[in-house]
Amino acid sequence: MKIEMHTHTKESSPCAHIDAAQMVRMYTNEGYDAVVITDHYNKWSMEQMGAVSSDEYSDYVLSGFYAAKKAASDNLIILPGIEVTLLESPNDYLLYGIKPDFLYNNPYLYKLTLRELYSLCHKNDILLVQAHPCRAYCSPAPFELLDGIEVYNGNPRHNSNNDKTYNMAVNSDLILTSGSDFHQTEDLAHGGIITNSEIYDIKDLTNVLKSSDYSLIRDGECQ
Repeated sequence: MKIEMHTHTKESSPCAHIDAAQMVRMYTNEGYDAVVITDHYNKWSMEQMGAVSSDEYSDYVLSGFYAAKKAASDNLIILPGIEVTLLESPNDYLLYGIKPDFLYNNPYLYKLTLRELYSLCHKNDILLVQAHPCRAYCSPAPFELLDGIEVYNGNPRHNSNNDKTYNMAVNSDLILTSGSDFHQTEDLAHGGIITNSEIYDIKDLTNVLKSSDYSLIRDGECQ
């Protein structure tokens, strides 16, 4: 199975330009079997959409996931995730294993410290993966507060220093992931993972990530 691990939708990310239904058609045509929707979750995004409560913001963050799931029908498996930016730094963190209720039960996640977020994720069987840690505005987080690192980020408008990230993480015990960081047409299908395991829900995905039974897609090629 071919899975995209880092995807944004116009419905839920102010910086994305492709709506969920079009994204589904594009990834289906590229031969992907599943897509994880990792729309942004941060204070700026909440302010941009004008939410007055955490529940209203959670509705907004999840709207892209639900729109993609509706559009996909049986053609593409759509899995929930988020990309969190905390107030304490500009770093971004991908959360794999969330269920929608997690956002409603844990309001204002962006106010947490990384240590607090890591602890909360582990209590809920959620994997915390730092996205593109070697971009110019980011810095690698302490490995002991991470489950994984995105060692390949395919967004062509940013220099994510993927080789530097890979060399930093490859000999660690961390989970290694790859994602296209899809926001617009030119971002399509640069990254993701390929596995012989069957993935139909978010628990299947986290189990595969923990097992390391997968290969990385880098620049559109399996490596």
